[in-house]
Amino acid sequence: MSIQIIWHGTQQESFALIGAVARNCTCEEGPDGVRTVTCSSHRMLTDDQRALDGLLFARRMVERLMREEFSPSWTAHVES
Repeated sequence: MSIQIIWHGTQQESFALIGAVARNCTCEEGPDGVRTVTCSSHRMLTDDQRALDGLLFARRMVERLMREEFSPSWTAHVES
């Protein structure tokens, strides 16, 4: 059974993801240049919709979470 993976992000977000995968790639190639082992980062791109959606969700939430974590008004509210 074939799984269809759909990227729900923007083109800019896809470029960032591809760059991150490339920086963390541990694929192995044989002497003829043919890939013999596909790394988990590359397998995620073709096999794991949930992981891709989770990465996109986290990427879009990080700015808000950082703002809430380090906002002076937020910490004053929490401490009172």
